[in-house]
Amino acid sequence: MDTEKIERPTDAKALGNLMKNARARGREDIRDAAFRRLVSLEGMDLDGSLERDFYEVLNAYEELLTEKNERTTKASRTRQKLANKGVRQCLVDWAVGPATEGFELLADRGLCELTAEYLVPKYANEFPEAAVENARQRLSSKGFSGRFGAHVTR
Repeated sequence: MDTEKIERPTDAKALGNLMKNARARGREDIRDAAFRRLVSLEGMDLDGSLERDFYEVLNAYEELLTEKNERTTKASRTRQKLANKGVRQCLVDWAVGPATEGFELLADRGLCELTAEYLVPKYANEFPEAAVENARQRLSSKGFSGRFGAHVTR
């Protein structure tokens, strides 16, 4: 199967089955492509880029929690914080505070671009300099040396 064909499905259940089957067959390339497509479905209807990206990060974290726990697992505390503080303040808090379980899970799987810390430098003009620098340092400590996309202004 060609991984480009995975960009079309919008059915989360079908993508979940594809991930499971790909892993069973040792096709991590297909599993990873299906995983990325699955997490991109979250927030597709949102207008703002930062908000849409945040929900992709949240979905990626919840998918890894579900895999880890072998049952559907929502990030309840994260969703509660989101409801109380909003997207931007959640990102600032995570960037300046100690590394979260979500960051560790995603970064250890080579998914640094799906972490909250990645979003802060990506949208650097929307965050305090201290948060941006701390996020960059945390990503660097995990070996991430990639680019942050077109939204960086600093």
